[in-house]
Amino acid sequence: MSNDSLSPSRLATYATCPREYDYSYVQDVNAPDRTELYLNQGTIYHETIEDVCEATERDDDPVTIHDRALDIFDAKWAEHSTADDYESKAHQEYQYAENRAGIDTFFDPNGGDGIDHARNSITTECWVECERNGRALHGKADNVLRTEDGLHVIDYKRKTRGMLSSGTADYLGDHLDGNGHEPKRVRNAFQTATYIEGVKNEPFYEDGMEVRFSFYGLLNDTSFESTPSGYQVSARGWSRETTEIYDEHYDTTWALIRDAHDGITNESYDPAPFDIITEEACPDCEYREMCVDRLATEVRR
Repeated sequence: MSNDSLSPSRLATYATCPREYDYSYVQDVNAPDRTELYLNQGTIYHETIEDVCEATERDDDPVTIHDRALDIFDAKWAEHSTADDYESKAHQEYQYAENRAGIDTFFDPNGGDGIDHARNSITTECWVECERNGRALHGKADNVLRTEDGLHVIDYKRKTRGMLSSGTADYLGDHLDGNGHEPKRVRNAFQTATYIEGVKNEPFYEDGMEVRFSFYGLLNDTSFESTPSGYQVSARGWSRETTEIYDEHYDTTWALIRDAHDGITNESYDPAPFDIITEEACPDCEYREMCVDRLATEVRR
């Protein structure tokens, strides 16, 4: 594997703005006001699912799996959640209830998707690598499931809203041509390519196996209901598969990978297309107050 192997996250940062990549990865500038709240919560539900899958046998009772999941979640919350991440004790308690509801529903013994995920998991936190035309990629797959026809790679997220879908896949071509700015969906395409191709290099892959990839949002839909004793939080998650999108937009996806990969390895960090990046990326960029490109634009105005 090449020494220039890159992750979907790095490629996506470059696709958002080459200068942001420069500040974040090359110069390693610490961005201001960076919150750890959702990072810690992500660690909690990822480690919960990982530990449940590793502890589960194919014939485990659904109730056993569900109860195991809630016990592990509580232990992970105690380990990773800190009061400093939250505005108040009430805020932390609500976030605990919301995230626990997501795990509760995911591992619902009456048909929760997590039961099948745990029973059919063959590996979690699987490091994968692949290479196409000298451009190497790597990543860590949250879960790999055995299916009747092959393998299904899962990437767990908080939510899947705004992610790549069949209705937005054509936007990938707009980003490639410089007529649009879709870094989040481009990142989803990078992830899909990395995991579908990467898992094919693993020892458990067999020639001819079908390989699928899905994002799974654990907290796609949450609701809050007042009760006489306080409140009740419910949550529902669902999957967004991008396998067919990858097949249909294969050439576009790898052209996007080529452009970002070559830009990084050639150390080309000038924002382009400048006007689109200035309009779409600058307002939300953590480095905007120090960015020489943005400041130069302000001076010219």
